[in-house]
Amino acid sequence: MSARPLPWAIAGVLAVCLLAQPSHADLLDEAWKRGNEAHLRGDYKAAAAAYEQLDRQQVVSADLYYNLGVTYFRQGLLGRAIWAFERALVIAPDDEDARFNLAQARKLAGRRAQDKLGGAEREALWIRVVTYFSPSTEVWLFCGLYFGCFALLFLRRGMAHDSRLAVTTGAAILGVGAALAGLLVLGRVHLDRIPAAVILSEKVAVKEGSDSNFRTSFEVHGGLRVRVLDREHDWYRVRLANGLEGFVRVEDVGLL
Repeated sequence: MSARPLPWAIAGVLAVCLLAQPSHADLLDEAWKRGNEAHLRGDYKAAAAAYEQLDRQQVVSADLYYNLGVTYFRQGLLGRAIWAFERALVIAPDDEDARFNLAQARKLAGRRAQDKLGGAEREALWIRVVTYFSPSTEVWLFCGLYFGCFALLFLRRGMAHDSRLAVTTGAAILGVGAALAGLLVLGRVHLDRIPAAVILSEKVAVKEGSDSNFRTSFEVHGGLRVRVLDREHDWYRVRLANGLEGFVRVEDVGLL
């Protein structure tokens, strides 16, 4: 795993910042250079600190999170590495390097974990179905099938009686497809209201309530994907893929 150079996307952002706020842009540029230089000499802790500074300044880039993931992985911080690679893929779903590194980090985290909870590693079937396509693909699929169905019905009016059955059948098939695609879109909208997150710390106690004095329900390991249902002060109420719920500290969770 190796760090990436400054991408043009970030370079453009920094250039705009330079025109408006020279000192702020200089700080961002210096942080990126400091991170890359630290990575090259093997000082991964310093590299991560520099990249984290960019993250706190809300610099959005797949390359930034990829580099951050590499530095975390080199330090053995697998939960944070998985979160960073996941963030990179949220921004750039076709990033094969980030996808490969994420798979390696998850495999290693799985071997380390001592808290194997049945079904906790795999999302529910409906979530896997809803997220199989990208959001834009689902919308275009629905629109194409929907308008295709009505186009056939419109054309059917001017056709001979013998041809209407085939056209009607085609319109019915497109209509059913549009309905299914619509369900995918609705499922995606519902899912987007439940933020996904990753457990950052190596091992986290999940409490029955939003306070450390509550009893521990179960433990989860770093890198596990969860859904954030609610926030109460410094605690998130999370749900695992197998349906288990509980409270974890905000600092132990990285939102995607």
